[in-house]
Amino acid sequence: MTDLISNNPLVLKVVQGEANEELLEMLFLKQLPFTEEEYLEALVFTVGDGRYKEKSLALLKDISEITKTNYVDKTRANHRVAYFVLLEALGKKNQNIIAKVIHNQAFPYEFLIKIAEKGQPAMLEALLDNQIKLIAYPQIMDVMELNPKTGNFIKGKIKEIRDFYLQAGAAEEIIAADVLEEVTEVLAGALIEEKKDPEESEDELIEQIKKETNTSLQMINAMSVSERVKLALTGDKTQRAILVKDSNKMVMTAVIESPKLSKDEVGLMIRNKSIPGEIIGKIARNRDWTKDYSVSLGLVQNPKTPVKSALGFIKKLYLRDLRLLMKDKNISPVIRNLAVNFYRQKTKTKGG
Repeated sequence: MTDLISNNPLVLKVVQGEANEELLEMLFLKQLPFTEEEYLEALVFTVGDGRYKEKSLALLKDISEITKTNYVDKTRANHRVAYFVLLEALGKKNQNIIAKVIHNQAFPYEFLIKIAEKGQPAMLEALLDNQIKLIAYPQIMDVMELNPKTGNFIKGKIKEIRDFYLQAGAAEEIIAADVLEEVTEVLAGALIEEKKDPEESEDELIEQIKKETNTSLQMINAMSVSERVKLALTGDKTQRAILVKDSNKMVMTAVIESPKLSKDEVGLMIRNKSIPGEIIGKIARNRDWTKDYSVSLGLVQNPKTPVKSALGFIKKLYLRDLRLLMKDKNISPVIRNLAVNFYRQKTKTKGG
């Protein structure tokens, strides 16, 4: 099944090649009750059919720039549709769309390869901002250097990245004592809940987790920074739980930017007081995560969350959680006072 943003069954019929002639005719006449985004998804999947290519391209050209820009900004964007938008933007030299593609870590690195190959100077400079992908996939920089529009400034920045992050040899060791107990605890809770073998004891399960964690840790400790960044983007939950403890900020950031990172993992991270404030700040700025109530609550409870961000989250907390915050001596006095004020406001409103 093709992953789409749209849940419209008519869009799905078109995408899966199951649309009849009547539906296709209405599509090309724009007589369907589709949003622009739904037309975008449906039409891209008809471009490959020679019978409809010309009509599809003409209609796709008329879809607004804002719809296309918003589309490639979404982590759930269909890759085939997003790649079409990318190629069109490269042809039109549309910097806004290219910038959104560059910063969407959910897209495969091949998207950035194409920008490196065909991009204008401003696009190549924007590409330098996604150091996570450049470090994980150095071939992007190799392709960028071959682009005739790459000037000395960009070449100099590429050299800096290579010199700083792509040195041969293993990166700084992650000490087992610093991660083993914590990673085991993080993984055990979820695995105990979902264990399939009723005869397997919790102690046996924990021992298995420790063994797997040790194996992953040994593998990670033999890796370079570049390899760790790539693993942070593509690896599994155990590997991410270890890598977020890496002393290198770029590796930790790659964990946070991994498209595989779940809200449950984020929730565990924000309850971990040893996670650096810079990483907590990045989580606080991610709207997809902070829509989740438990993540917002966890951020308010973490003393490393910027007060400005915490203020935005505390406003939507339930009375019971505000009451707990009022008594929490581990958080900032500023947050405790805000909790008192909002608690009074809400109880007063509720009482009135």
